Amino acid sequence: MKSWCNAVKTGGHETFYPRPGWLAKGLQYIMDGEPRFFSQPQSADDLGVGRNMAKSIGWWLVASGLAKRETRNGPLKPSEFGNMVARHDPYMVRLGTWWLLHAAVATSKSGSTLPWFFSPGFPYRCTRTELTELLQNELKSANGKPPSLKAVQRDVAVMMRTYAVPIPRPITDPEDNLGSPFQRLNMWRHMRRLDRFEKSEPTPIPPEAICMVLCALSMGNSAYEIAEGEMIDVDVEDNVMLHCSSIFGLSRDSLLEKLSKGVDALGRKRLDIRNLAGKKYIAVGNVTASGWAATYFENSFEGRRVNAA
Repeated sequence: MKSWCNAVKTGGHETFYPRPGWLAKGLQYIMDGEPRFFSQPQSADDLGVGRNMAKSIGWWLVASGLAKRETRNGPLKPSEFGNMVARHDPYMVRLGTWWLLHAAVATSKSGSTLPWFFSPGFPYRCTRTELTELLQNELKSANGKPPSLKAVQRDVAVMMRTYAVPIPRPITDPEDNLGSPFQRLNMWRHMRRLDRFEKSEPTPIPPEAICMVLCALSMGNSAYEIAEGEMIDVDVEDNVMLHCSSIFGLSRDSLLEKLSKGVDALGRKRLDIRNLAGKKYIAVGNVTASGWAATYFENSFEGRRVNAA
Protein backbone atom coordinates (compact mmCIF):
# COMPACT_ATOMS: atom_id res chain seq x y z
CA MET A 1 0.00 0.00 0.00
CA LYS A 2 3.05 2.28 0.05
CA SER A 3 3.21 3.51 -3.55
CA TRP A 4 0.06 5.61 -3.31
CA CYS A 5 1.42 7.88 -0.56
CA ASN A 6 4.73 9.11 -1.92
CA ALA A 7 4.68 12.93 -1.87
CA VAL A 8 1.16 12.94 -0.41
CA LYS A 9 -0.10 15.89 1.61
CA THR A 10 -2.95 15.87 4.07
CA GLY A 11 -5.67 18.51 3.88
CA GLY A 12 -6.73 20.61 0.93
CA HIS A 13 -10.41 19.92 1.56
CA GLU A 14 -10.54 22.70 4.20
CA THR A 15 -12.21 20.11 6.51
CA PHE A 16 -15.35 20.02 4.33
CA TYR A 17 -16.88 16.93 2.77
CA PRO A 18 -18.81 17.54 -0.50
CA ARG A 19 -22.30 18.83 0.21
CA PRO A 20 -25.25 18.14 -2.09
CA GLY A 21 -25.02 20.32 -5.17
CA TRP A 22 -21.43 21.45 -4.58
CA LEU A 23 -19.78 19.54 -7.41
CA ALA A 24 -22.58 20.28 -9.86
CA LYS A 25 -22.48 23.97 -8.99
CA GLY A 26 -18.69 24.09 -9.15
CA LEU A 27 -18.58 22.28 -12.48
CA GLN A 28 -21.14 24.62 -14.03
CA TYR A 29 -19.13 27.55 -12.71
CA ILE A 30 -16.07 26.61 -14.77
CA MET A 31 -17.94 25.60 -17.92
CA ASP A 32 -18.05 29.10 -19.44
CA GLY A 33 -14.32 29.15 -20.21
CA GLU A 34 -13.52 32.02 -17.87
CA PRO A 35 -10.46 31.52 -15.61
CA ARG A 36 -11.72 30.50 -12.18
CA PHE A 37 -9.55 30.60 -9.07
CA PHE A 38 -11.49 29.06 -6.21
CA SER A 39 -9.14 30.60 -3.64
CA GLN A 40 -10.26 34.12 -4.58
CA PRO A 41 -13.12 35.90 -2.75
CA GLN A 42 -14.96 36.48 -6.04
CA SER A 43 -15.42 32.73 -6.54
CA ALA A 44 -16.90 32.37 -3.06
CA ASP A 45 -19.32 35.22 -3.78
CA ASP A 46 -20.30 33.75 -7.16
CA LEU A 47 -20.91 30.32 -5.65
CA GLY A 48 -22.79 31.69 -2.65
CA VAL A 49 -20.58 29.98 -0.07
CA GLY A 50 -17.84 30.91 2.38
CA ARG A 51 -14.27 31.36 1.17
CA ASN A 52 -13.01 28.08 2.68
CA MET A 53 -16.01 26.25 1.24
CA ALA A 54 -15.15 27.62 -2.21
CA LYS A 55 -11.59 26.33 -1.84
CA SER A 56 -12.99 22.95 -0.82
CA ILE A 57 -15.28 22.82 -3.86
CA GLY A 58 -12.28 23.44 -6.11
CA TRP A 59 -10.30 20.72 -4.32
CA TRP A 60 -13.11 18.17 -4.71
CA LEU A 61 -13.56 19.05 -8.38
CA VAL A 62 -9.92 18.10 -8.99
CA ALA A 63 -10.02 15.02 -6.73
CA SER A 64 -13.08 13.67 -8.56
CA GLY A 65 -11.57 14.24 -12.00
CA LEU A 66 -14.16 16.80 -13.06
CA ALA A 67 -11.63 19.62 -13.31
CA LYS A 68 -7.92 20.06 -13.92
CA ARG A 69 -5.18 22.66 -13.85
CA GLU A 70 -2.75 23.12 -16.72
CA THR A 71 -0.23 24.66 -14.30
CA ARG A 72 0.24 24.11 -10.59
CA ASN A 73 -1.43 27.34 -9.50
CA GLY A 74 -3.49 27.91 -12.63
CA PRO A 75 -7.26 28.28 -12.88
CA LEU A 76 -9.52 25.27 -12.93
CA LYS A 77 -10.87 24.05 -16.23
CA PRO A 78 -13.28 21.18 -16.90
CA SER A 79 -11.68 17.91 -17.90
CA GLU A 80 -13.07 15.85 -20.79
CA PHE A 81 -14.68 13.67 -18.16
CA GLY A 82 -16.18 16.76 -16.50
CA ASN A 83 -17.53 17.97 -19.84
CA MET A 84 -19.23 14.61 -20.38
CA VAL A 85 -20.86 14.66 -16.94
CA ALA A 86 -21.98 18.29 -17.40
CA ARG A 87 -23.53 17.43 -20.76
CA HIS A 88 -25.50 14.35 -19.67
CA ASP A 89 -26.12 14.74 -15.93
CA PRO A 90 -25.53 18.42 -15.06
CA TYR A 91 -27.23 18.16 -11.67
CA MET A 92 -25.57 14.80 -10.89
CA VAL A 93 -28.78 13.06 -9.90
CA ARG A 94 -27.95 9.63 -11.31
CA LEU A 95 -26.46 7.03 -8.99
CA GLY A 96 -24.14 5.79 -11.73
CA THR A 97 -22.63 9.25 -12.06
CA TRP A 98 -21.47 9.04 -8.45
CA TRP A 99 -19.94 5.63 -9.09
CA LEU A 100 -17.98 7.14 -11.98
CA LEU A 101 -16.86 9.97 -9.69
CA HIS A 102 -15.88 7.41 -7.07
CA ALA A 103 -13.74 5.60 -9.65
CA ALA A 104 -11.87 8.87 -10.17
CA VAL A 105 -11.58 9.66 -6.46
CA ALA A 106 -10.23 6.21 -5.56
CA THR A 107 -7.53 6.32 -8.25
CA SER A 108 -6.74 10.01 -7.88
CA LYS A 109 -3.14 11.15 -8.18
CA SER A 110 -3.94 14.63 -6.92
CA GLY A 111 -1.62 14.15 -3.95
CA SER A 112 -4.28 13.51 -1.30
CA THR A 113 -4.79 10.60 1.08
CA LEU A 114 -8.03 9.60 -0.69
CA PRO A 115 -6.74 6.42 -2.40
CA TRP A 116 -5.52 4.95 0.87
CA PHE A 117 -9.07 4.49 2.11
CA PHE A 118 -9.70 2.08 -0.79
CA SER A 119 -6.39 0.23 -0.82
CA PRO A 120 -6.05 -3.56 -0.41
CA GLY A 121 -5.89 -4.73 3.17
CA PHE A 122 -8.03 -1.89 4.46
CA PRO A 123 -9.85 -3.12 7.60
CA TYR A 124 -13.45 -4.28 7.35
CA ARG A 125 -14.30 -2.71 10.71
CA CYS A 126 -12.43 -0.09 12.73
CA THR A 127 -12.86 2.76 15.17
CA ARG A 128 -11.97 6.36 14.39
CA THR A 129 -8.89 6.08 16.62
CA GLU A 130 -7.69 2.91 14.90
CA LEU A 131 -8.22 4.47 11.47
CA THR A 132 -6.24 7.54 12.46
CA GLU A 133 -3.35 5.44 13.77
CA LEU A 134 -3.27 3.31 10.62
CA LEU A 135 -3.12 6.33 8.32
CA GLN A 136 -0.54 8.12 10.45
CA ASN A 137 1.73 5.05 10.47
CA GLU A 138 1.32 4.62 6.72
CA LEU A 139 2.34 8.21 6.04
CA LYS A 140 5.22 8.01 8.49
CA SER A 141 6.51 4.83 6.84
CA ALA A 142 6.31 6.36 3.37
CA ASN A 143 7.61 9.85 4.07
CA GLY A 144 10.08 9.16 6.86
CA LYS A 145 8.47 11.48 9.38
CA PRO A 146 5.14 11.46 11.18
CA PRO A 147 2.49 13.88 9.94
CA SER A 148 0.55 16.13 12.25
CA LEU A 149 -1.92 14.10 14.29
CA LYS A 150 -4.60 16.77 13.89
CA ALA A 151 -4.10 16.82 10.12
CA VAL A 152 -4.59 13.05 9.93
CA GLN A 153 -7.63 13.24 12.18
CA ARG A 154 -9.15 15.85 9.87
CA ASP A 155 -8.53 13.67 6.79
CA VAL A 156 -10.16 10.68 8.48
CA ALA A 157 -13.13 12.77 9.62
CA VAL A 158 -13.71 14.28 6.16
CA MET A 159 -13.38 10.96 4.35
CA MET A 160 -15.73 9.14 6.66
CA ARG A 161 -18.27 11.97 6.55
CA THR A 162 -18.01 11.74 2.76
CA TYR A 163 -18.71 8.01 2.46
CA ALA A 164 -20.06 6.55 5.71
CA VAL A 165 -23.84 6.42 6.22
CA PRO A 166 -24.61 7.36 9.86
CA ILE A 167 -26.47 4.67 11.83
CA PRO A 168 -28.86 5.65 13.29
CA ARG A 169 -29.40 8.62 11.06
CA PRO A 170 -29.53 11.99 12.81
CA ILE A 171 -33.00 13.42 13.31
CA THR A 172 -32.97 16.58 11.21
CA ASP A 173 -35.30 18.69 9.16
CA PRO A 174 -35.95 16.74 5.90
CA GLU A 175 -35.24 19.93 3.96
CA ASP A 176 -31.85 20.27 5.65
CA ASN A 177 -30.19 17.50 3.63
CA LEU A 178 -26.49 18.04 4.16
CA GLY A 179 -25.27 14.46 3.82
CA SER A 180 -22.59 13.77 1.22
CA PRO A 181 -23.89 12.43 -2.12
CA PHE A 182 -21.18 9.75 -1.97
CA GLN A 183 -23.14 8.17 0.87
CA ARG A 184 -25.58 7.00 -1.80
CA LEU A 185 -23.00 4.36 -2.72
CA ASN A 186 -23.50 2.74 0.70
CA MET A 187 -19.87 1.65 1.00
CA TRP A 188 -19.49 2.36 4.71
CA ARG A 189 -21.66 2.62 7.79
CA HIS A 190 -20.86 4.76 10.81
CA MET A 191 -22.17 3.17 14.01
CA ARG A 192 -22.50 6.45 15.82
CA ARG A 193 -22.93 5.20 19.39
CA LEU A 194 -19.66 3.24 19.18
CA ASP A 195 -17.97 5.67 16.76
CA ARG A 196 -17.08 2.60 14.68
CA PHE A 197 -16.96 2.28 10.91
CA GLU A 198 -17.98 -0.87 9.03
CA LYS A 199 -17.96 -1.75 5.36
CA SER A 200 -21.40 -2.23 3.88
CA GLU A 201 -23.07 -3.79 0.84
CA PRO A 202 -22.67 -1.23 -1.96
CA THR A 203 -25.50 -0.11 -4.19
CA PRO A 204 -25.58 -1.38 -7.82
CA ILE A 205 -22.34 -0.53 -9.64
CA PRO A 206 -22.36 0.18 -13.38
CA PRO A 207 -19.73 -1.90 -15.21
CA GLU A 208 -18.34 1.26 -16.84
CA ALA A 209 -17.11 2.45 -13.43
CA ILE A 210 -15.35 -0.86 -12.80
CA CYS A 211 -13.76 -0.73 -16.26
CA MET A 212 -12.55 2.82 -15.57
CA VAL A 213 -10.72 1.58 -12.49
CA LEU A 214 -9.27 -1.49 -14.20
CA CYS A 215 -7.86 0.72 -16.95
CA ALA A 216 -6.44 3.22 -14.46
CA LEU A 217 -4.79 0.58 -12.27
CA SER A 218 -3.40 -1.32 -15.26
CA MET A 219 -1.93 1.85 -16.80
CA GLY A 220 -0.81 3.38 -13.51
CA ASN A 221 -2.83 6.55 -14.08
CA SER A 222 -5.83 8.24 -12.51
CA ALA A 223 -9.10 7.02 -13.98
CA TYR A 224 -9.68 10.37 -15.68
CA GLU A 225 -6.18 10.45 -17.23
CA ILE A 226 -6.26 7.18 -19.15
CA ALA A 227 -5.76 7.35 -22.91
CA GLU A 228 -7.37 5.39 -25.70
CA GLY A 229 -5.64 2.18 -26.71
CA GLU A 230 -6.07 -1.51 -27.32
CA MET A 231 -7.72 -4.07 -25.07
CA ILE A 232 -5.96 -4.66 -21.76
CA ASP A 233 -5.76 -8.22 -20.39
CA VAL A 234 -5.94 -8.42 -16.59
CA ASP A 235 -5.24 -11.75 -14.89
CA VAL A 236 -8.08 -12.38 -12.43
CA GLU A 237 -5.44 -13.43 -9.86
CA ASP A 238 -3.43 -10.25 -10.38
CA ASN A 239 -3.10 -7.53 -7.75
CA VAL A 240 -4.96 -5.19 -10.09
CA MET A 241 -8.13 -7.24 -9.53
CA LEU A 242 -7.52 -7.28 -5.78
CA HIS A 243 -7.08 -3.51 -5.73
CA CYS A 244 -10.13 -2.97 -7.92
CA SER A 245 -12.28 -5.12 -5.65
CA SER A 246 -11.09 -3.06 -2.66
CA ILE A 247 -12.06 0.17 -4.39
CA PHE A 248 -15.64 -1.06 -4.79
CA GLY A 249 -15.88 -2.82 -1.44
CA LEU A 250 -16.29 -6.24 -3.05
CA SER A 251 -14.63 -9.62 -2.84
CA ARG A 252 -12.67 -10.72 -5.89
CA ASP A 253 -15.38 -13.29 -6.70
CA SER A 254 -18.14 -10.67 -6.44
CA LEU A 255 -16.19 -8.34 -8.70
CA LEU A 256 -15.74 -11.11 -11.27
CA GLU A 257 -19.47 -11.87 -11.14
CA LYS A 258 -20.32 -8.22 -11.82
CA LEU A 259 -17.86 -8.13 -14.71
CA SER A 260 -19.41 -11.28 -16.17
CA LYS A 261 -22.80 -9.58 -16.18
CA GLY A 262 -21.21 -6.46 -17.63
CA VAL A 263 -20.10 -8.31 -20.76
CA ASP A 264 -23.69 -8.41 -22.01
CA ALA A 265 -24.26 -4.74 -21.21
CA LEU A 266 -21.08 -3.42 -22.82
CA GLY A 267 -20.35 -5.92 -25.58
CA ARG A 268 -17.20 -7.94 -26.09
CA LYS A 269 -15.38 -5.10 -27.85
CA ARG A 270 -15.36 -3.22 -24.56
CA LEU A 271 -15.36 -6.04 -22.00
CA ASP A 272 -14.72 -9.76 -22.24
CA ILE A 273 -13.64 -12.71 -20.11
CA ARG A 274 -11.07 -14.98 -21.72
CA ASN A 275 -9.33 -18.22 -20.85
CA LEU A 276 -5.74 -18.31 -22.08
CA ALA A 277 -3.23 -21.07 -21.29
CA GLY A 278 -5.28 -22.26 -18.34
CA LYS A 279 -5.69 -18.76 -16.86
CA LYS A 280 -8.69 -16.49 -16.77
CA TYR A 281 -8.30 -12.88 -17.93
CA ILE A 282 -10.51 -9.82 -17.98
CA ALA A 283 -10.13 -8.07 -21.34
CA VAL A 284 -11.14 -4.44 -20.99
CA GLY A 285 -11.02 -1.71 -23.58
CA ASN A 286 -8.48 0.98 -22.77
CA VAL A 287 -11.06 3.73 -23.08
CA THR A 288 -10.82 7.25 -21.65
CA ALA A 289 -12.83 8.19 -18.59
CA SER A 290 -15.03 10.41 -20.75
CA GLY A 291 -15.54 7.45 -23.09
CA TRP A 292 -16.69 5.20 -20.25
CA ALA A 293 -18.97 7.98 -19.00
CA ALA A 294 -20.43 8.39 -22.49
CA THR A 295 -21.11 4.65 -22.67
CA TYR A 296 -22.78 4.70 -19.25
CA PHE A 297 -25.07 7.61 -20.13
CA GLU A 298 -25.92 6.12 -23.53
CA ASN A 299 -26.88 2.78 -21.99
CA SER A 300 -28.82 4.45 -19.18
CA PHE A 301 -30.82 6.81 -21.35
CA GLU A 302 -31.69 4.04 -23.81
CA GLY A 303 -33.15 2.00 -20.97
CA ARG A 304 -30.57 -0.78 -21.09
CA ARG A 305 -29.44 -0.15 -17.53
CA VAL A 306 -32.04 -0.53 -14.82
CA ASN A 307 -30.06 -0.81 -11.58
CA ALA A 308 -27.63 2.04 -12.19
CA ALA A 309 -30.26 4.75 -12.72
